[in-house]
Amino acid sequence: MIDYLSKYVELKPLNSTAAQSVITVMKSFYSTHGIPEDLVSDGGPPFNSNLMMNFFREWVSEEGKDLYVLLLDYRIQPAKDMPLPAELLMGRKLRTFLPSHPGQLKPTFDVERARAALRKKADHSKQIC
Repeated sequence: MIDYLSKYVELKPLNSTAAQSVITVMKSFYSTHGIPEDLVSDGGPPFNSNLMMNFFREWVSEEGKDLYVLLLDYRIQPAKDMPLPAELLMGRKLRTFLPSHPGQLKPTFDVERARAALRKKADHSKQIC
């Protein structure tokens, strides 16, 4: 999977390209990074299957039964006087099954400042080489 904005790549080997295998990997990614706003695929057989269509409609109702839903729920639960676990790790809240205001999902750190620091580090590395 590739995040469209950041071009961040997440890979997981598959033993099969069957819809169920792809769904399991998608659940893993979604429980870590949150539910995507949009999904673009190559239109391959796993994405055109009835199993995949049912997954998109019904996964939300598996709350409490599916390991990956439980992980997502845990990662978005605040602890006393602490940010959410996902927010601590990634600097942002995860998109969930519930509708939310887009502003709530924005990073809590200064993205431009982080980018400037990365550019400075890259420039410094170039000077050393």
